[in-house]
Amino acid sequence: MRWRPPSRRPLTGVVIAGLVTTGLLPLTSASPAQAAPAAADVNLALGRPATAGGSHTEYPASRATDGAQASYWEGPAGSFPQWVQVDLGAARDVDRVVLKLPTGWESRNQTLSLQGSTDGSGFGTLAASAVRVFDPAQANTVSIALASPADVRYVRVSVSGNTGWNAAQLSELEVYGEDGDTEPPPAGTNLARNKPVEATSSVQSYVAANATDDSTATYWEAAGHPADLTVKLGADADLSAVVVKLDPAPVWAARTQGIQVLGRQQSASGFISLVAAKSYAFSPASGNTVTIPVSGRWADVRLRFSSNTGAPGGQVAEFQVVGTAAPAPDLTVTTLDWTPAAPSERDPVTVRATVRNAGTARSAATTVEASVEGTVAGSGAVPALDPGASATVGVGTGTRPAGSYAVSAVVDPRGTVAELDDSNNSRAAANRLVVARAPGPDLEVRSISTSPANPAVGAPVTFTVAVHNRGTTARPPVR
Repeated sequence: MRWRPPSRRPLTGVVIAGLVTTGLLPLTSASPAQAAPAAADVNLALGRPATAGGSHTEYPASRATDGAQASYWEGPAGSFPQWVQVDLGAARDVDRVVLKLPTGWESRNQTLSLQGSTDGSGFGTLAASAVRVFDPAQANTVSIALASPADVRYVRVSVSGNTGWNAAQLSELEVYGEDGDTEPPPAGTNLARNKPVEATSSVQSYVAANATDDSTATYWEAAGHPADLTVKLGADADLSAVVVKLDPAPVWAARTQGIQVLGRQQSASGFISLVAAKSYAFSPASGNTVTIPVSGRWADVRLRFSSNTGAPGGQVAEFQVVGTAAPAPDLTVTTLDWTPAAPSERDPVTVRATVRNAGTARSAATTVEASVEGTVAGSGAVPALDPGASATVGVGTGTRPAGSYAVSAVVDPRGTVAELDDSNNSRAAANRLVVARAPGPDLEVRSISTSPANPAVGAPVTFTVAVHNRGTTARPPVR
């Protein structure tokens, strides 16, 4: 049922009543300064369009609202202040903002402020600039509660400093309050966003990947019936619902599709039925969206289409799987250095990688590989780690000629440990490995010349050899 609260407090002027900063609170904590009852804990920013004043090419603003704490937005290097904002789609009564960084990152402080706007043009201050502490012991999460709700459509975070990196960074910008125009979604986040997806058939360019790209403007269409569409979450998750969407534009006429939902656990080989085949009505008048409640812990989710009154095959613009990740390890490489710190050509180099389990369950023993200039140079054993535990592993990489080298490491390179996130297992060293010349003389011939340059037959010839000592110490005379 759609509903609207009796009244909203509009955002006018520069200051909105005041701000109460709770510091690092659990996501379900309510502000003690909040007089009115707390709104439902629905992240209004999840999947909404995000933009930024500037972004690193590989870390766009869209990652700040994708529901994945392992991905992140990053501003241009060395440029402050920078901002990222979310468009909630309509004015909402906002009472709390939650900011996150990846759980495996080291502690850091970011100086930031919050602004809000109803039109995306004029912004007022929601929270004055202050230092916010992102601590891995608290899941690198900061919760900021407003003293009273603010009626805004756009919420902006402006970052003016970061002690952990020379750029602004946020993995998740979450906004909480009353959603006055739509009923709350199922509990959890969309775990299928940008995850691998496959289909038994497709038509023309309407491929399976269109179903998890977070856009209802693209869609998958099967070549006929029956047809399967399967998304792989990467790890077991506790699910609450499957959401199937078509483009809400009126050109998509109402239709009915026959759908069965199946699931497979991470350790299983086959699928089992979660929801029996049933006809579901899609209508642009109701957003062309169908929500199918499910339950249980599953790693892969499949939709099986048996009919469609609007097309010869099944159609899906967005295939969303809503839930929360089940307890699992999450291995990350938190630091990377080597010994000796300043080696010469004669010194064997040992790369030291610190591996941390940033997940919620104990990890099995595995390995870490170190690479020099992109080539694997060695590996080391990583012991089993409890959640939050770390281990420093030495990897011998041998000697290197004098020069400068890029060093990187990846933990669990063969994917033997089922993790919450397999995309954060690698790390590149911030500095390059510089190998100096070995101590001692090192003679090289620079040139050879003759005199005369063009001697006659039988004429005496003098050879002159230019020898250079490129080493670090003098060399006695030699012949």
